[in-house]
Amino acid sequence: MALDVASLYAARALPREPLSELIISTIAKLKISFKPPFRRPAFRNNKRETDDISNWREHAMVDMVRKVREKDDADYSDAIGFINKMTKQNFAKMIASLLEKLDKRKEDNLFRLRVTTLLFDNGVRQTFFAPMMADAYAEISKVYPDALQDLLTQASMFETLYDASKVVNVPLSTEPGYDEAILAWTKQKDTKRGFAIYVAELYSRALIPADLMNGFVKTVMSDLKESIRQPKIGSNEEHVDALVRFVFAVISKVDPAFKNDIRAVLATPKIETPSLNMKSRFKLDDALKL
Repeated sequence: MALDVASLYAARALPREPLSELIISTIAKLKISFKPPFRRPAFRNNKRETDDISNWREHAMVDMVRKVREKDDADYSDAIGFINKMTKQNFAKMIASLLEKLDKRKEDNLFRLRVTTLLFDNGVRQTFFAPMMADAYAEISKVYPDALQDLLTQASMFETLYDASKVVNVPLSTEPGYDEAILAWTKQKDTKRGFAIYVAELYSRALIPADLMNGFVKTVMSDLKESIRQPKIGSNEEHVDALVRFVFAVISKVDPAFKNDIRAVLATPKIETPSLNMKSRFKLDDALKL
């Protein structure tokens, strides 16, 4: 006979036979866990609803870099102007104006992220201004500590944001597509070099933690030791050269122990390092003198 809801609840108080030892033992052996479902944060009015989700930046970052030069927001257009006009002489004035604009939109985390992404992009693409862009980032992070997390996200996503992991092969000058390939190769080369220079500037200002910076260098050195042993072809030599340029740019700012890795690379017999050409070898030798 079916019971109604009230009768079912009333039955909970009725006496019941105890569970057998076998059932109790079986239950005790079960691994019971509960994992609540993950729900992505919702964005409303250009603001995130919660600070509990740590990856909101990753979802926004690709779009931020894509439209980093777009002046579709009056406040952001002003921010671009302040940053572009920065010089050593007017730095204090421009950074004060920039902070005033950020204060106006202080509840808008996406606006701050867009501004810090502009600083990061300028620092990477315009190496001459890398020290000033690092100084500006430092000033902003004093007032808005969350900007440091912006930076960690930008640095960690560099290869994705700037399509820097793909090796660009340059054909012979007589082959079709040479002009386009050489432009892409030069652009990627400059971008990777700019990243190395900028993160070194940021690291020297304690904006990037030592463990992250050392992690960058450790990964690059490990890759370098393996890559120099690859067959001597254009793409492999270019990859090695990119790694060497990164090492050269940052070696004076990181743990001196990394120079032992450079010495180990240079001490490897040339016959075992076909992709380490003389230009890269000389660059590593110069790095030891920094």
